[in-house]
Amino acid sequence: MIRKNDYFKLGAFIIGGTCMIVAVIIILGAGRYFETTYQVETYFDESVNGLEIGSPVKLRGVRVGRVSAIDFVSNIYDKAREQEHRYVYVLCDINPDMFGNLDKDEFNDLVEREIGHGLRVRPTTLGLTGQLFLNFVYDKNAPTNVLKVDWTPDDTYIPSEPSTLSRIEAAVTAISETLSSLNKDDISSIIKDVKSIVGALNDFMHTEGGKEAGKRMIGLLTEAKNLLARANELLADPATERLLPEAARTLTAIGDITTRSKDDIVASAADARQAIASFKRASDTMARLLADPRMDKAMGQIAPTLENVAKASNDLTASVKKVHALVNRLNGVVASEEANIHAIMESTREVMENLRELSGDAKRYPSGIFFGKPPSKATPDTQ
Repeated sequence: MIRKNDYFKLGAFIIGGTCMIVAVIIILGAGRYFETTYQVETYFDESVNGLEIGSPVKLRGVRVGRVSAIDFVSNIYDKAREQEHRYVYVLCDINPDMFGNLDKDEFNDLVEREIGHGLRVRPTTLGLTGQLFLNFVYDKNAPTNVLKVDWTPDDTYIPSEPSTLSRIEAAVTAISETLSSLNKDDISSIIKDVKSIVGALNDFMHTEGGKEAGKRMIGLLTEAKNLLARANELLADPATERLLPEAARTLTAIGDITTRSKDDIVASAADARQAIASFKRASDTMARLLADPRMDKAMGQIAPTLENVAKASNDLTASVKKVHALVNRLNGVVASEEANIHAIMESTREVMENLRELSGDAKRYPSGIFFGKPPSKATPDTQ
């Protein structure tokens, strides 16, 4: 028999369990409302069947966000409605913690730089289920025909590119249209031409020229076989195994040197271009100078001038020889009269000393030079 106290415990247990389940659901479901996310938007001009709100957004396989809204661009932007753009609008919530906890401005700058490096949004199929997710990819050959956007996006905009399935469908459609454009008569004529070409080749191979061509082809194939065998021997050599890694390292080093010297190479190319331009201008100036009639007249006068220079050079040589002989004679005279010259120099020195003394006396006693002896020297008074 169940007592009243047991009913109370059972009810309290059910109510407490229900509250705990509701709390867990709220915590797990509402946790994302307390995290910081940045919005990016993109547009597609194709079907996005399989893409839903909550679908993952990945960058090279790493989940960085989720799809938060899917709509038509004409319902978001009035200008798109006026231009009748029938694009699909997709808004994504991106977790900035995956990029180093950037603020909004830093995140926008990062996205702009990555778009310049080829960042695009591509719808990608998730396995065989048909579900889509958005994949951020880097397309080195990013198409220039991106979707035309005549309005200013409210959030950060990343261009999109067609999905792989869409491109396959476009290729299949193009092939189908090409095959559809061919009528039955064209196909029959093509087959007939192929048969005629094959028949002509068959007839040629049964002639002497065809047999000779066949022998030459067999010889070429034999030589190619021998060449491939020789190449296999070379590749099987241990020295070749060592050479290939060394060659790879050498090419890598050359690539690094080229990368580091890129600015110097560009500057050298610019300098070379300037030098070539200067040389061209100098060549043009020289050509105009040589084409001047006065240059012909000047060239005609150069020969007599050179002859006069040669004659003057000969005369100068003879004069130098005469001067050299005169110097030799002077050296001989000086050597023979060295004693006399020395005596003359001594006499000249004594005369100069006497003149110096005479000029000194004249300064001190000018009257004594003309009238007699100088006065007696004055002596100071003594105490």
